Amino acid sequence: MKQKGTKNLTYTQRLQLETLFNAGLHKKQIAKQLGLCLATVYNELKRGKCTQKKISYTDYWGENHYKTVTAYSPNIAQDKYRINMSACGAPLKVGNDYDFVRYVEKRVTKDKISPCAVAGEIKRNRLCKTIVSKTTMYRYISIGLFMNIHMRDLPFGSRVKHYRKAVAKRAPKGTSIEKRPAEIIARNSFGHWEMDCVIGKQGTRETLLTFTERLTRYEIVYKMPDHKTATVVHFVNKLEKQYGKHFRKVFKSITVDNGVEFSDFNGLEKSIYGGKRTSVYYCHPYCSCERGSNERLNREIRRLLPKGTDFSKVNDRKIKAVETWVNAYPREIFGYATSAEMFTTHLQTI
Repeated sequence: MKQKGTKNLTYTQRLQLETLFNAGLHKKQIAKQLGLCLATVYNELKRGKCTQKKISYTDYWGENHYKTVTAYSPNIAQDKYRINMSACGAPLKVGNDYDFVRYVEKRVTKDKISPCAVAGEIKRNRLCKTIVSKTTMYRYISIGLFMNIHMRDLPFGSRVKHYRKAVAKRAPKGTSIEKRPAEIIARNSFGHWEMDCVIGKQGTRETLLTFTERLTRYEIVYKMPDHKTATVVHFVNKLEKQYGKHFRKVFKSITVDNGVEFSDFNGLEKSIYGGKRTSVYYCHPYCSCERGSNERLNREIRRLLPKGTDFSKVNDRKIKAVETWVNAYPREIFGYATSAEMFTTHLQTI
């Protein structure tokens, strides 16, 4: 039955059209057999038009035993159809906003900021006239809008996570995380921290000691000469000297894992000025999720100081630059404010 109007063909229909066309059928007969409008057949043959060389067996031994014929290619027609369909839909919001493109490329490639964070930063601070959602930002990258950004270059690609059931082999050296107050778990109060070590190149002793404030995600990073218990206590003492009388209000609690470097429970809790300076809680074995904020920001540090880095060759100035970069990162959870801004706001109330 002949259809009214034109329509798009499926790839199967294009193959059928090729067979009928090569068989020498008239366009009206092709339209009738495929149930298409005659205009559709004409348009489709034009879309897939190509030239092919065929052997002329009558003049096989002559100089021109190949002859050029006009043919229809379903593959060419299908490719053109897909290209035309890709142009459908709403136009790109970016238009001719080259400042937007340059800013996004700089922040992602040079400053190592994720596209999601850049989109939120632009929206929050009105940095460009073009404002897009994080979904649109990633779509722009996937279709190749940005010349210098590719999906494979983005941080934290798809990863398969493997979990293991926690089995305690020994009791913690101090207070278990099970006794941690509910207000710490809820993240509704300031001054509760998580602490961990970032190991350097195998065979070297230098290690990073990291502190993460649970509410603001503010990060403090120290480079230690070794991975020993006494060294960890020494740097906690150094931190107490830095904050002085306000230490107890800023560092109300610290959550650590069961590593040997954190085994001096009394040394961590006891103040250098006398009395108790903070409360230390120990996680369950193999439960890094109980220090989720600290683990997540350690991944950010690894972006600038990847595994295998020899920390003995990284000076304190570089460590401070890494700390500043982490704290200046626009975070979606805070409406794309930075951890440094959030931490300063809470610190001013103390």
